[in-house]
Formats: sequence, structure tokens, C-alpha cells
Amino acid sequence: MSRKRRQNPADAINTWALVRHLFSREQHHLQHIEKLEQSLSNAGRRNHEERSSYNSLHRLYDKLYRAHTALSAENQRLKHELAVLQCHHCHEQHQTPNIEGARVEELK
Repeated sequence: MSRKRRQNPADAINTWALVRHLFSREQHHLQHIEKLEQSLSNAGRRNHEERSSYNSLHRLYDKLYRAHTALSAENQRLKHELAVLQCHHCHEQHQTPNIEGARVEELK
């Protein structure tokens, strides 16, 4: 013979309390997941902005480096040109005939 087990009312309350507790925990976890997703989205946005800034700075650095290299080469070229001109000037000073001395000789 089958006997029906009567459910204790206190057990039913505990079951509903557990169900409410599970729903509450699930809601808390869903809120936590939403916050984590927002944080991840913000981190992705910041990462994109930082990468864009880095790429921009890298392009600017390359441009400045090329300009510096060109200016340095031009500086070296001008230094060499100046040294050559100084050498020619110095050489011309030593080879120029002494015109005043020649006139004095002519007058004698």
C-alpha cells in the first residue's frame, strides 16, 4: 500500500527560501558580470586609444629622427665646406704677391 508522505510546511518554506536565495545570488552574479563586461569594454577602449597615441608618437618620432639625420648631415657638409674655404683663404693669403712691396721696389 502506498502511503502518501505529507510534506512538512517548514520544509516548503525552506525550499522557497533556498530558491529565493539562488535567484538573489544569480542576480548578484549577473550584476557582477555586467560590471566586468563594462570594465573590459572600457579597458579595450583605453587600449585602442593608447595604441593610437603610441602609433602617432612613433610616426612623429620617425619624422623628427629623419629631420635630425638630415640636419646633422647638412651640418657636417657645411663644416667641411667651411674648412675647405678657410684652407683656400689661408692658402691665398700666403700666395698673394706683396703689391705694396713691389711698388716700393719700383720707386727705388
